[in-house]
Amino acid sequence: MLKQNLNKDTKVLESKVSDLLPASNLDPNEITSIGRTIIIKGEIRADEHLIIEGKVEGHISVPNHGLAVGQQAVIEDEAIAKTITIGGTAKGKLTAVETVEILDTGHVEGRIVAKRIAIDEGAYFNGVVDPKSADTVIAVHRYRLKQNPESL
Repeated sequence: MLKQNLNKDTKVLESKVSDLLPASNLDPNEITSIGRTIIIKGEIRADEHLIIEGKVEGHISVPNHGLAVGQQAVIEDEAIAKTITIGGTAKGKLTAVETVEILDTGHVEGRIVAKRIAIDEGAYFNGVVDPKSADTVIAVHRYRLKQNPESL
């Protein structure tokens, strides 16, 4: 029974990955998922793709990989990633090296710093878009990580 549930969960995760993360040669071993019932208050740093289905209050740093926020998920504070896809709720600052995408189920309030944004019909966005600062913000973030990896 447990094996059947794990296989079912894996298939669900794989379908979510294809929907939420960019299709650039995804390796399932390089994806972490935070489940629907998990609440995190604090900082998350990852060197792999990250899917959030629960709630995160705090700084999220995935500067070299994709960040996906599922339909029932909530993130609050700041998120930095290579790409960010919002299917749930995000409040705060979203910074992407490449693209921030708000799906039709997405709800975003705050500041988006990215070269490109995509907002699907039906999505909600209330905030400011700053396409010119993306390179600077990411460079400063990466510099701080190198100088003091424990500080962010």
